[in-house]
Amino acid sequence: MEDQSQPSPPPPLPQPPPPLKTYKITASSISYVKSTTTSNSIIAPFLLFKQCTTTPPSYILKEVSLTAYPSQILAVVGPSGAGKSTLLDILAARTSPTSGILLLNSTPINPSSFRKLSAYVPQHDACLQLLTVSETFTFAARLLNPKSSQIATIVESLLNELNLTHLANARLAHGLSGGERRRVSIGLSLLHDPGTVVHHGSLSSLESFLLSNGFTVPPQLNALEYAMEILNQLQESKPNTPPSLPPSPDNSTISPSDNKARSVKNKSSRLHEICVLYSRFWKIIYRTRQLLLTNTLEALVVGLVLGTIYINLGYGKQGIEKRFGLFAFTLTFLLSSTTETLPIFINERPILLRETSSGLYKLSSYLIANTLVFLPYLLAIAIIYSVSIYFMVGLCGTWQAFAYFVLVIWVIVLMGNSFVLFLSSLAPNYIAGTSLVTILLGGFFLFSGYFISQDSMPKYWLFMHFFSMYKYALDALLINEYSCLVNKCFLWYQENSTCMVTGGDVLQKRGLHERQRWTNIYILLGFFVFYRVLCLLVLIRRVSRSKK
Repeated sequence: MEDQSQPSPPPPLPQPPPPLKTYKITASSISYVKSTTTSNSIIAPFLLFKQCTTTPPSYILKEVSLTAYPSQILAVVGPSGAGKSTLLDILAARTSPTSGILLLNSTPINPSSFRKLSAYVPQHDACLQLLTVSETFTFAARLLNPKSSQIATIVESLLNELNLTHLANARLAHGLSGGERRRVSIGLSLLHDPGTVVHHGSLSSLESFLLSNGFTVPPQLNALEYAMEILNQLQESKPNTPPSLPPSPDNSTISPSDNKARSVKNKSSRLHEICVLYSRFWKIIYRTRQLLLTNTLEALVVGLVLGTIYINLGYGKQGIEKRFGLFAFTLTFLLSSTTETLPIFINERPILLRETSSGLYKLSSYLIANTLVFLPYLLAIAIIYSVSIYFMVGLCGTWQAFAYFVLVIWVIVLMGNSFVLFLSSLAPNYIAGTSLVTILLGGFFLFSGYFISQDSMPKYWLFMHFFSMYKYALDALLINEYSCLVNKCFLWYQENSTCMVTGGDVLQKRGLHERQRWTNIYILLGFFVFYRVLCLLVLIRRVSRSKK
């Protein structure tokens, strides 16, 4: 008897995964010119000036055109000096070409957004040498994935993929070969995870996707620009990938006026950035044993040596001169000692610019974390110096005067640290930075009022007296000391018969009054904030120039 039942239908074939969004980079007539100028000195009556002449431009790249297709590897081959690195910097939106057009799927590239959406491994490795490989990845992952509870898993997986597990606890300063350092740089780029698709489809489907996720496109923006602005919020939503391929984007165009330079928001909150950077700063400072030991020993040894030189200052004319000399040398030592951090700041600057330009954190978060780290560190230095010298030389013996002395010393070193941080952002290298610090500190000390009083200065140099950091610090120390000795006689006429000079007279001669005690502190704090703001502006300028 035959089986009359119908055969069961075959199982459905598995559907292919939806296609991912592909990108094509097109460079058209890219040129990069390095202009050179020469100057000839011409001596004319009563004048010495230089005549600048412009030489023909030196082309590093000239009329370069190429297309990088998706799912393909494009090799850029050429001899040394052919401009390969410059071309890659331009393609990665790290450098702006002198002329030419750079397109992403027929759309002009927005450098600010493209830098944060793409990964780029630079030619030279720029990493914090005192951190371990694992710590380097961990800090970057904490900033890029602030809400993730799997940071350790992400870092462990990355170490395995790059075959760096055996070097996880090795510091970057030593123990790594050139290839291993390169893999660390690649790992940092992979942490950005630029291969993630939030939406795949046409512009019209993108607008529908935004509406379905509760976002309304503002009238002044198109759907793509608005999606770039809220990208971090979209990444938390479920990606929408329609099964059918959208029309080719090669036919779509966006006018340059619509493609405004808008930034993708940082993934971390400001508080989270500050906490992570604060932790990283402390690790670096703690591991800079040489700097820690040097600063501590300097404060202790110089304080003890000065204490033995100016021991028991006493009174009389010599007592007045000794106090003046002690305070002046204290300021010189404290402000000059802060220059030791100059090479550290300059070495960190390229790393700072790379991390902030790629959207890892904000410049302001870096400066706030830097300030919070140095506040207790420099307070400890101020206390060590003050304790080692204050009581030995016999300054005012009240605890209020000693506390004010420590406060002044603390504010001075904070101001010096802020001043050096500003110059490190401005100077092109360590040698130029050292020269700037030396010249400016020497000028400030010259116009402080120690060598020449305010009344004796030429009027056209008087403005430098009020710009001098030394002036307000020196005045604060003098007010603190002589306010305690207002009625104390320093000079007698005919041995204890008539007092000629009291502590109050010393203050009056210098145009000082006890009421100015806190005014000078406020001005010094103003310098501290002023130089940090200048540093922020210089760094913002450096980052913006790289984004053009």
